[in-house]
Amino acid sequence: MLELLEGRELSARSLAERLSIPVREVEDHLTHLVKTVRRHSDKQFLLIPSQCQNCGFVFGQRTRLTPPSRCPQCRSEFISPPRYRILEKNLP
Repeated sequence: MLELLEGRELSARSLAERLSIPVREVEDHLTHLVKTVRRHSDKQFLLIPSQCQNCGFVFGQRTRLTPPSRCPQCRSEFISPPRYRILEKNLP
C-alpha cells in the first residue's frame, strides 16, 4: 500500500481494487500506515479531503480517513471520497 501511494493519490476504493481486499480493510490499514509514515522523517502522509458534489463544501478540517456520510451545509450524500498520497519531504 505504501508503494501504491508514493507518487500518486488514490481513494480507498481504488486501493481496494488494486490490492484485491475490501474497502473496510483498506481503511484499517491506512490507520497503521499513517503511524508508520510518521516514524519516517523523509516521508509525509497527505489526506486530500472529501468534497460535496452538490454545493462544493470541502471537508478540510476532517482528520478521519473514512468518507463523511453527508454534507453539513446542504445535507447532500453525493460526496467525493477522500484521497491519500505519500510524499517525500524536502529536507534542507
